[in-house]
Amino acid sequence: MQPNLTEAIHVRLEGYTAFFRTIWSVTGTQLTLPCPPYSTLLGMISACAGRIITPRDTRIGYEFQHISEGQEIERTNRFRLTPAGLKEQTKGQSIVYRYVHFRPTLDLYLTNLSLAEAFYSPVSTPTLGRSQDMCWIKKVEPVTLKPVRSGKIGSTLVDSKVVNGYISPDIVVATEWFTNEVLGMNRKVAAMGQYQAITAENGNGERTDVEIDNLYHPSNLPSDCVIYLHDWTASAN
Repeated sequence: MQPNLTEAIHVRLEGYTAFFRTIWSVTGTQLTLPCPPYSTLLGMISACAGRIITPRDTRIGYEFQHISEGQEIERTNRFRLTPAGLKEQTKGQSIVYRYVHFRPTLDLYLTNLSLAEAFYSPVSTPTLGRSQDMCWIKKVEPVTLKPVRSGKIGSTLVDSKVVNGYISPDIVVATEWFTNEVLGMNRKVAAMGQYQAITAENGNGERTDVEIDNLYHPSNLPSDCVIYLHDWTASAN
């Protein structure tokens, strides 16, 4: 391998729907983030691997596409915990309106080569957000990543810390990763991040010219195409 090249795996996933809840639309019509947050990707990889995958395990780069976006109606059922077990909560049942992505595609790049096995033989079904947003694995292949300074990037979330100014008007504040190390306890937010969402509308494949840190050219893409490889918050290392 040539110097400065990084070995990685490329995983392509496709589905019918995807929903990434925003932190500011809890009531009323719920909106979706334009791209999956990194915490969602860690959760999906963990489900496939059958164990908790943390920022210490791998760096992540990705591109997210969808054919369209629209409103979906969903009925919610609430339960409460009683000494006898879970009982349906008669109050609080409602109809929820959400904006979701339709026919999503996720191209995932991971620097931990051993995670390929998680996608060849997933322990649990991968999802793109909610449990009903199931997706299927179309491809798992080895690639090499070459560091570059600029190129054409697809739809993804870029950490605002690596951007000088703005390359996108879509500013996203989202959880970077959770901790879930105590059995029986709720997970806790370990780190938050501010990102710029680079989007390509209507699945047309348009890419954006960027010049920022942490850009890499994957060997499976045309020579002028790049991905952003996320650097985790220092507390995760």
